[in-house]
Amino acid sequence: MKILAGRVYPVLTAGALLCLAAPAYSQEFFREFGTSRSSSGIGRLTPSAGVFAGNSPDGLSPVDAVDQQAVEEKYNFRLGLVDFVIAAGIGVEFNDNITLSHSNQLSDIVLRPEINIEGILRVSELNTLRFGIGLGYAKYLSHSEFDSESVILSPTSAIVWTVKTGSLTFTLRERISYQEDPFDLPVLSNVANYKRWENQSGIEVDWEATEYARVSVGFDRFDLWAKDETFAPQDRTINTVFIRPSVDINPRLTVGLNGSVSWADYKQNIQADGKTTLVGPYIQVKVSDNTDFYGEVGWQKSDYDGGTLQLIVPVANGVAGAPFFIQDTQDSEEIYFKVQITNRPSENFRHSLTASRTTESGLGSNFYDLYHFEYSADWLLRESTSITPTAFYESYETSGAVPEEARRLGLALGIHHILSNSLTLGLDYRFLMKDSNRPDSDYKQNLGMFSLYYKF
Repeated sequence: MKILAGRVYPVLTAGALLCLAAPAYSQEFFREFGTSRSSSGIGRLTPSAGVFAGNSPDGLSPVDAVDQQAVEEKYNFRLGLVDFVIAAGIGVEFNDNITLSHSNQLSDIVLRPEINIEGILRVSELNTLRFGIGLGYAKYLSHSEFDSESVILSPTSAIVWTVKTGSLTFTLRERISYQEDPFDLPVLSNVANYKRWENQSGIEVDWEATEYARVSVGFDRFDLWAKDETFAPQDRTINTVFIRPSVDINPRLTVGLNGSVSWADYKQNIQADGKTTLVGPYIQVKVSDNTDFYGEVGWQKSDYDGGTLQLIVPVANGVAGAPFFIQDTQDSEEIYFKVQITNRPSENFRHSLTASRTTESGLGSNFYDLYHFEYSADWLLRESTSITPTAFYESYETSGAVPEEARRLGLALGIHHILSNSLTLGLDYRFLMKDSNRPDSDYKQNLGMFSLYYKF
């Protein structure tokens, strides 16, 4: 612990292996398939941001007939029976705090080339194979030690096979990625790269029980392998079973229930294994032709096997004492919720407001409770120019004897201009600010990106 002005703080250092953890996986702030997920807020700025949709991050849901008709238009060439779309881009990033640090901030210019490939194979009207892959690289001009060690494999990369027979729809999914960005893990500070492989696979069965009632059941497996020894304690497997029944009360109102159980198994005995149960009703309402509402609230309970080891370094009057370990044995039983309102007042403008509370896998603790509020908009100024503002605020508190309490604010603005049918110019800016009760965990970051993206 660190004693400053009569207050007690836990200390995190780069070499404190036991203090580094991560949420189950990234890209979206709310849970998917029952596995609690981190906040991503604004998201990583890439050359393709707002330009190339590719597979959605979940990328795993069956495609209905309407969706198939819509996506057909974006494929630009065919090879045999497979329709493809290929796009490539280059981003020049200007970053004034590449390590998300409070002191000794490092700035740099980062080159980010990227290529995206997406394809769809329609075996039949009821049998579809979709796949996508995003490949990228990060080159730091002044701090080459942070260059990508290998090609970054986007988490949007996925293979999805959908088969429909009678009232049943089967979906097999596989998604593997290699990521390095620590941005969407709110509990991380003083880190430039969090290098890890992630893999998610599973099966889902959707049953149209009646004209108005549906039931979805499935199994999902998530694996994480960290490349750096610092994060090796986070290697883990999470197995999840889930069920989602729903009923259409009328054409504008759907009610349902989400239920799941997840088992987390860490490879080292540093982070505690755990079992998480989530169950809660949800409601979808088409308030008007332009406004949709989604609301979900439920019970989330996590029980941990033993506890997470934490390395504590006591510091008094600037002098470090002998380090020692404590165990976080705290379990969690809380209410979770998510509310989202989406409104499209005109063909050229759409915006949404989201609020959520979840319990996430911890960083040097069993868990942390996360509140997240976000506003985003898509505004088509004219046929060839769009603006995408985003803002989020989140706060969290970790478990353990000496919890961390922190808040993050994020603001972003993207402007994308279509120069031709194939070429798009992008200008993006992002501001991040974190305020924590732990010393040296605060940071501010300004990040700008100029990008060119070409769709073949």
